[in-house]
Amino acid sequence: MKNKINPHDMLNRIVYLLSRPWVLVPALLFVFTPSVKISEALESGAEFLRINADARAEAMSSAGAASAMGISALTYNPAGLASMGKGEAVLSHSAWYLGTAHDFVGAGFALPGSTGWKMGLSLARLSSGGMEGRTAARSRTGGYTAYDQAVSLGLARQYGQYSVGGAVKYIESSIAGVKGTGYAVDMGIKRGLRGLPVSVGVAVQNLGPGIKYISQRDQLPLSVSAGLMYMPVAGFMLNFDARRYVYDKYTTYSLGTEYALYGGPRTMTGLSLRGGLNGGAGQSAAGAFSAGAGIKLMNADLDYAMSPEGSLGSTQRITLKKKF
Repeated sequence: MKNKINPHDMLNRIVYLLSRPWVLVPALLFVFTPSVKISEALESGAEFLRINADARAEAMSSAGAASAMGISALTYNPAGLASMGKGEAVLSHSAWYLGTAHDFVGAGFALPGSTGWKMGLSLARLSSGGMEGRTAARSRTGGYTAYDQAVSLGLARQYGQYSVGGAVKYIESSIAGVKGTGYAVDMGIKRGLRGLPVSVGVAVQNLGPGIKYISQRDQLPLSVSAGLMYMPVAGFMLNFDARRYVYDKYTTYSLGTEYALYGGPRTMTGLSLRGGLNGGAGQSAAGAFSAGAGIKLMNADLDYAMSPEGSLGSTQRITLKKKF
């Protein structure tokens, strides 16, 4: 009689193999490789998929591959969903350039009857509001609206020192009534190092066929990111991320820090200060740093982030989270 294969053991084996050096090392080398000709594809579209959705991560210059937790992890590494408790909800808003606004709303919970599986659902939307149309002769032709949005559904689970997660998302973009649609898949893995205050994470995001507008198809901003989180002392955290944009052929780097003036991850109240630096192709000096703060009260987190952008002004984001 043949032995039956236990799905749980098989998944544990897959997680183990993915964390081996012969898998992680090539992934890290790919992320840290300087800009070279990797793909013949044109530069990608769907730029709104690069926008931060969480004020905590934005204050640390998007360093979230290893440190993102809860429902907001859908934007950085879906494996972070595994850190949720019974449930979590989030609302996030950012005033962007030229009157545009970026909003993120999401909710997650532990699947009833499952052995540790967590599920998250989110909506990210960039709204441009009303715009004035003009002809080639500069005469008015009436107004039009534009928006971009993505709906994501993610699953994650923790296996000892490992967390694995994935998400699928539906993407829609519209300008002047012309719509483009597409879909993508995100995958991620995180691991805490036994005996050390260190966690590492690797994520692949926006893997899909692109967005189709009538007869034209634009590539998605496919990226591979790797991050490291280190806590040298209680209440002080350092994050480092590197993100490779495959079709755009460049790499960005983020260094972020968080200091808890009081309280901590498992306390009911707290106050944290955050800051970050980032660099990469096309990064201006004005937009190279970010800062923010967070307040925790009665299992609710209120986070704020700000990033100056030179003559364009600055972007600001506020995020409210509630854990159940």
